[in-house]
Order: sequence, then C-alpha cells, then structure tokens
Amino acid sequence: MSKRRAIAAILYVIAVLFVIGFGILLWKDYTVHYPYGSAPFYLYVIERTIELLVPTVLCLTAGIAIKRRSTKK
Repeated sequence: MSKRRAIAAILYVIAVLFVIGFGILLWKDYTVHYPYGSAPFYLYVIERTIELLVPTVLCLTAGIAIKRRSTKK
C-alpha cells in the first residue's frame, strides 16, 4: 500500500468520525440544550453542519483526489 493510499484511507476515517460526531452532538443539542434555548432548532443544525459536515466534505474530496492520483501512476 502506497503512502498516498494510506493518507486517503486516513482522510476517509476522519470523515466518518466527523459524521458520527455530527449525529452525537446534534442529538445532545436536541435533548440537552434545545428545550432551554431561545433559538429555533434549525440554527443548531446549521451550526453543526458548518462545524462538522463542511470539513467532512473537504476530507472526502481530498481523499478521493489523492486516491485518484495514486491509481493513475
């Protein structure tokens, strides 16, 4: 396994961890913070999306690009 493929695999794992973290933190926001908060719940979702799902997309994009470059050679 080449070094680039290993880096791509690590980026995929990081992306999965971000998605899991998104689910856990959103569940926590809904059960703990939202009942006492004054903001609508969609603002919590937008905040968590920016914090966690945007980096997920970046990791997946970088992983796919690195994997494609390693298979072309």
